[in-house]
Amino acid sequence: MEVLLESEEQMGQNKQKVRGKRQRPAGPLVSSPAVVAGQTGRLLAEREREWLERLTTDPASFAAVELEVHEQARRQADLYVAGLLAKASEQAATAPHIDKVINAAEVPLRPVEKKDARWWCGFWEDWRSR
Repeated sequence: MEVLLESEEQMGQNKQKVRGKRQRPAGPLVSSPAVVAGQTGRLLAEREREWLERLTTDPASFAAVELEVHEQARRQADLYVAGLLAKASEQAATAPHIDKVINAAEVPLRPVEKKDARWWCGFWEDWRSR
């Protein structure tokens, strides 16, 4: 099973839409957990100098720096879990579960209901008879 990330465009749309059907992600394929783990270490190490400088020059920025570190780690954790999901879906033991979920999601379509009159016809007749 392919596991895709949401594109930047979809993430913006999903923030705007609270309700409604979500679209299938159209972003890149997820990376393996090992790749994400290495990437996480590199990203944190790259930003360490920036964070250290901010804390040194302005210790009061601690709360903002802490939030940035946590947010960066959260994003990487989301990518790691997506990689785990992709890896698990490749295992033979997962196939019956995937098939069960797909089959449960498929429902037969109802026949189209024909309506003789438009909804407002009844309203219009009631109003005119007054």
